[in-house]
Amino acid sequence: MCYRITQYSEYSCGHQFVIRQQIVDCNQQKCRFSGMHDSEYHSCAATCAQRLLPDQAIITDTLARLCPRCGSMANGH
Repeated sequence: MCYRITQYSEYSCGHQFVIRQQIVDCNQQKCRFSGMHDSEYHSCAATCAQRLLPDQAIITDTLARLCPRCGSMANGH
């Protein structure tokens, strides 16, 4: 089954910011999200995967500063 990869930056305060999301194609005819999904008429709801696998999260960058929200609270705003 197909799944989504979400790439994050993580700030020193621990908050994360989404950089990018993408779907990884499983290339299976029996997955309704796949580019290889069977385009011919069939009982898709009964025979094909109807959900993505759980999302995969990847922290691609670690930032040595507070996120904008925490930074503004630290500055009294």
